[in-house]
Amino acid sequence: MKRTATVTLSLLLFAACCTLSRSCANTTTPPQGGPKDTIPPVLISTTPQQNSTMVPTFGTKILLLFDEYTVVKTATDIVLSPPTKRRPTAKVKGKNIVVTLPDTLKENRTYTIDFGQALADNNEGNPAARFVYAFSTGETVDSLYFTGTVTDSQTLKPVKGATVAIYSDLSDSACFKIVPDALARTDDWGFFTIRNIRPDTFRVYAFTDEDADYKYSPDTDQIAFCDSVFVPYAVVRDSNEVFEFRNFNMKDTLKCKARHSMVTMAMFKELQSVQYLQNSGRKSDKCGFLKFSAGDVQINRLEFLGIDSSAVIIQYSPYRDSLDFWINVEHKLDDSLLIRLNYMKTDSTGKLVPFDENLSLAVMKNPADEALTTAKDSKKDKDNGKTGPKKKEKDTVFVLTEKVANETVEDEGFYIESELPVITAYQDSIVFIETNPKGQTSRKKFTFKQDSSIIRRYHVLPTDKLIKGYDYKVTFPQGTFINLERLPNQKKEVSFKIPQDENLCSIKLNMTGVKGAFIVEIVDEKASNALRTFHISKDTTLNVPYVKAGRYKVRLTQDGNGNGMADTGNLLAHRQPELVKFYERGEGPESQILELEEGFDIEQDIDVKKLFE
Repeated sequence: MKRTATVTLSLLLFAACCTLSRSCANTTTPPQGGPKDTIPPVLISTTPQQNSTMVPTFGTKILLLFDEYTVVKTATDIVLSPPTKRRPTAKVKGKNIVVTLPDTLKENRTYTIDFGQALADNNEGNPAARFVYAFSTGETVDSLYFTGTVTDSQTLKPVKGATVAIYSDLSDSACFKIVPDALARTDDWGFFTIRNIRPDTFRVYAFTDEDADYKYSPDTDQIAFCDSVFVPYAVVRDSNEVFEFRNFNMKDTLKCKARHSMVTMAMFKELQSVQYLQNSGRKSDKCGFLKFSAGDVQINRLEFLGIDSSAVIIQYSPYRDSLDFWINVEHKLDDSLLIRLNYMKTDSTGKLVPFDENLSLAVMKNPADEALTTAKDSKKDKDNGKTGPKKKEKDTVFVLTEKVANETVEDEGFYIESELPVITAYQDSIVFIETNPKGQTSRKKFTFKQDSSIIRRYHVLPTDKLIKGYDYKVTFPQGTFINLERLPNQKKEVSFKIPQDENLCSIKLNMTGVKGAFIVEIVDEKASNALRTFHISKDTTLNVPYVKAGRYKVRLTQDGNGNGMADTGNLLAHRQPELVKFYERGEGPESQILELEEGFDIEQDIDVKKLFE
């Protein structure tokens, strides 16, 4: 009995051990840890120490020791200033980050390494506090700094990630040809600080640096620049003593906006300034184009051989960087159209000089049309049972297109457009009919004129006030227009009515203090689309009826040359983009917003002079 009891007890103990062993080996249930780690890694020391001097110019390494394991999250955020051809590399070695500078540094020069948001802890990815390391290959560390902000010239929004560069070489070509004396990158607020720079006189630029070569490339980059040279005056002391050097949460609006900017620059996309004939062609027998590389082309002579100049119709693009031409003759032209052109072209020294260009333009062939023609030619003619080319039916009329909006037709009218220029227009043929709710009709008056820039377009504007609930129709009978091919237009009817939706809103702007020309736009909240555009040159009241509920802004552009367009800047000409302002009712991020609720009307007084002071 004792032996049996002993065996039974041994078996029970063995089973219990197995059970406990299986339980301990179970890896499917994660261990219960503590709270989530939200503390960023803390920098303990650097080797060499911060602000070290006589640092070797070759094989330079910097060690950053943290209190926990830290990784390099985004190496591209590490910025060396002044830059070298090859970027710094950063590797993890225990709790150290080892930064290697692969290129030879310049002697007697102060350098900074801005780590931005490149480093984070290994476990939770908490970003390390922004750290800027300074050292010198000479006996002293330069101690001046300056700050600034870069904004988009049209939206006035901050430009993030732009390269801000300073040059002691004050020539206009410095930012094109050489790397800067020092640089920094803008943060989420377009703000930057350039630290540890020597006392000197600098040119200041900011560009997007799409190809990451630390040089401005006009074809791909946007640019901003200070009108005058800049001499830094503020001194770097303890980083904690300089408010702008502190670590900021980019979501902390009040602190971020409290930082002081010594310079503010507006970024723009520069129009090409090197002028040459880029392309030319002939779209059809009597239609062609010339495309230039830059705007404001100066043409001294444009001669079409064998064609009277009075038969040539020319239309320039708004920026005068291209032109379309049409030949107004009834006979068929030669396969090759010969053109003699003399224009101002940029020579090897960058100056505009007269240049002769002889062109021979043949009609461009459309591969899709050729394929379609081949397919038609091979199709069997069912009527005669033969194969062969099938003649294209000749057009007997041409089609008019229109653009009309019920919300704007009362103030702006509408326009119609043809593909080819109109040779003859019979305005008396146009019929404008008003129909009241009872079905009674009457003829209404209107103005009719050709567009000043797009000669294929004609504007129709009602003379009498339009009435809600009434229907309106403008009819262009066949033959109202005769185009370049001597074809009449197909009959065209354009219908519209005044909106009656009670949920629509209106905006009234009382503009005062207007001196000079301005462009006034009602834009959406992101300032990406314009709802209405006005051109003003004196005090006036602007009415914008039939507006959908939403959030809008009022953008004003100082139209310095009075050409009705918001002109961009030009670096070599030292011309800034035309100044843009948004109307603000007060202070704070919402001050620019006009909030329109359904059926709501708003009236604002805008002092333009005060806004642009």
